[in-house]
Parts: sequence; C-alpha cells; structure tokens
Amino acid sequence: MEITHTVKPTACLLEAFRFVIHHRWACMFRAVPVVMMTGLIAWLETNILAPAEYFRLVVNDIFYAIFAVYWHRYTVFKFERRNPAFGLHFGLREIKFAGAMLSYVVVTYVLAKAYVVSGGDGSSASIVLFVTLLCLCFMPLMFIFPAIALDQPLALKEFARTIIDMFLPLVGTFLLGLVAVVGLYVLIYMPMLLLILLNKPELAGIVFFVLSSFLIMPFIMAVFLSFLSILYRETIGIQPINYGAPY
Repeated sequence: MEITHTVKPTACLLEAFRFVIHHRWACMFRAVPVVMMTGLIAWLETNILAPAEYFRLVVNDIFYAIFAVYWHRYTVFKFERRNPAFGLHFGLREIKFAGAMLSYVVVTYVLAKAYVVSGGDGSSASIVLFVTLLCLCFMPLMFIFPAIALDQPLALKEFARTIIDMFLPLVGTFLLGLVAVVGLYVLIYMPMLLLILLNKPELAGIVFFVLSSFLIMPFIMAVFLSFLSILYRETIGIQPINYGAPY
C-alpha cells in the first residue's frame, strides 16, 4: 500500500526506530566513543580551557559529524554495512557536515542577537516562541545533512518544497518523537527514584548519567539520523553516487 504524505513521516520514524533496534550494537559501538569524547571536551573546557568557549562548539560539531555521516550511510547503503572496512572516518564529508552545522549555529546566533536588540525579553514563553520559530525556519533545509552524508546533490529548492508539502505531518511526527524521548527519560528516572528512596542519591546520579549518556542519547541520535535518511530516501530519492568520493 502506498504511504500518503499524511502518514509518511510517522512511518519513516517507526522504520527508523525498528532499524536502530535491529542494529543496536553497531550504533552503540560507534556512538558511545563519540559521546565520551564530547564529555571529555566538556570536562577540559570546564577545568582547563574555560576561556576557549568556541573550541568546544567546533570540536563537538566535528565529533557529531563523524558519527552522523557514518550512521546516515549505514542506514541507507547496504553495501556499506557489508564492507568490513566501513566505520568512523574523518574526511571531506565530515568537514562539510560540520561546516553546515556551524553555519546553522552562526545564523541562530545572529538571529538571537537581532531578537534581543529588537526588544525581545528573556521570559520562558518568549524564548520558547523564538526557538520554535527558529526550528520552523530551519526545517525546510534539514535535508542538507543527509544529502552531504550520502553524496547527493544539494537541491535546496527541492528540499524546501518537499518539506513544505508535508509540513504539518512532519511537525506532528516531531511532536510524537518528543513524547517518545520524554517517555524514555521517565523510564530511567524509575531506578533513579528507587535509589533515592534507598537513601543513595550519589549512586542515583551515577546511574542517571550512565543511562542517559551511554544508552538514551546514542539511541535518540541514531533514530533521528535514520529518520532523516529514510525520509530523504522516500521523498527525494537516492541518485547514483560517486563510489570514489573521499571520506
């Protein structure tokens, strides 16, 4: 049965969830080192490199790009999954991916400055509204990232038109994903609450950190990346790639 635009984003999200569950060990073995390195950078910035606040931003984007490019390709290309040499790399794709992320950050920073200058206040409601509008503005160009990772053309007009055509179902899918994320964190609060009731708050903090950093976070990252890859494949389509493209 053909999937309509009304349900396609949700179907892609469910497929991404099933895919990550099926390939959970490949996800964990690649994602956990990246999470550990970003944690190490955060510790270095706090204890050694405190004045270098932009260092953490750039390095974390690079680490994330390394895993994101890997997982986009792992999701879409079966030949990569069968390739014993396929793994985390740092090359042209990752540089482009990280550069696109930094461009988003820079644009966000400029818009935030303009928002403050124009009289925007710092209330929670105002900030939530600004972030929501920002996400809605960036959403039509989110296919830039799977396109870079999968060596596909950057057809920005086609990306925007495709996303706008299924905008409302896509927003609903993101809200569904947000509910699922909240549910996952509620689950890891359960053993934490039990430890607190047993008067072991320090152990509860350790359990929460380990579960959230090395289980929940990698899973959420992988599902989101697989979702983007699958949605891209189903809406834009995968063109023949240059197999000699450098990593």
